Amino acid sequence: NLQMNYWPTYVTNMAECSIPLVDYIDSLREPGRVTAERYHGVVSGEGEANGFSAHTQNTPFGWTCPGWSFDWGWSPAAVPWILQNVYEYYEYTLDKEYLRDKIYPILKEQAAFYEAILIEDANGRLVTSPAYSSEHGPRTEGNTYENSLVWQLFKDCTEAAQALGVDEALQAKWATMMEKLDPIEIGAEGQIKEWYHETTWGSAGGDLGHRHMSHLLGLFPGDLISVDNNEFMDAAIVSLLKRGDNATGWGMGQRLNAWARTGDGNHAYQIIKAFFKSGAYPNLWDAHAPFQIDGNFGYTAGVAEMLLQSNMGYLNILPALTDDWTDGKVSGLVGRGNFEVDMEWHALSLADLAVTSKAGEKCTVQ
Repeated sequence: NLQMNYWPTYVTNMAECSIPLVDYIDSLREPGRVTAERYHGVVSGEGEANGFSAHTQNTPFGWTCPGWSFDWGWSPAAVPWILQNVYEYYEYTLDKEYLRDKIYPILKEQAAFYEAILIEDANGRLVTSPAYSSEHGPRTEGNTYENSLVWQLFKDCTEAAQALGVDEALQAKWATMMEKLDPIEIGAEGQIKEWYHETTWGSAGGDLGHRHMSHLLGLFPGDLISVDNNEFMDAAIVSLLKRGDNATGWGMGQRLNAWARTGDGNHAYQIIKAFFKSGAYPNLWDAHAPFQIDGNFGYTAGVAEMLLQSNMGYLNILPALTDDWTDGKVSGLVGRGNFEVDMEWHALSLADLAVTSKAGEKCTVQ
């Protein structure tokens, strides 16, 4: 929920609003080391941080242990997930000093936690155990949800270390571990498997129309499944279609962003219309009893994602424009690399584009 609240922060030019989030996650490290030791046997000595852990529910008062029901309360991968939001502060601002002093130490400590707890399964894949694909399905050794998030963690750690010119040995170690995580498998029906023992759709159990799409986090907000990898993207589209669009408000927010990443603006717009019909209350609060705000932020991020994407190293302009938005303009969106974008389109074609490089970097545009 907290992750989705911050999805629109950077692209809509409000990076400063994420500073409290970074401070909050930083504050979980000390109590999280106790949780890492009690639940995973990862011990940090004096002056030595070997990893911290937190789960679905956490608080500013140091609650980092799992919730009281495994079905919703167990999710150590919640930390790698929220760290995507934290690392994006650097991706969007290129503030290297803040990366060095604040963000990289958090990333590096979380990487140390996974270096300690990952095990090899019978096939030689690095996995966590037990693993659970949020709120449904079997408990297993590893799954797509957790492996995708840990893969992204090591990727972001590596990029951060390269930007700072540090930890070459760790970079090599993370590269090896990323390869052995091997997060994505494609099933017999062309779908992204949610569990590695899955063959046909539904063969591993679970709720086939579940509101969570945890196994597709590599599509959004992650970088694992992208328009630059047709095999993975085609499989993700199969999974999106099979999962269906029906969900409460925040689930629609996730689906909107995922469909925007596929480049299918018309399907994304179907979800927008459904959101205002059944995903939001008359006062516009996100419909998930009694109400949740994450769906509103997810919607905002999804609209921005239809107009501008930047997660693959270039600015993708109007990547998922719906036929219903024939003419339009937008100003002040931001792409990774600290590029501020103003644009206008007519008859579904780009008419005017202005890109301001706020960090002085060169820009690649598609």
